[in-house]
Amino acid sequence: MVPTLEFQNAGKSYQTASGPIEAVRDFNLSVGEGEFISIVGPSGCGKSTLLSMASGLAFPSGGSIRVKGEPIVRP
Repeated sequence: MVPTLEFQNAGKSYQTASGPIEAVRDFNLSVGEGEFISIVGPSGCGKSTLLSMASGLAFPSGGSIRVKGEPIVRP
């Protein structure tokens, strides 16, 4: 069965004046239909970045994110 949401080795880096900042590295997650998940962690650990990528508002610098087997290409 194809997962509803799947992160495969997803990563996100941001370019800053002092160099790149790695917000997320090699993140893997598979969520099936009807499953409920929570993402918890301290401030600055990448929670909002993961949600932005899952919603199509940001795109991974590496790896892939898919919804029902299809890559996310827009919000």
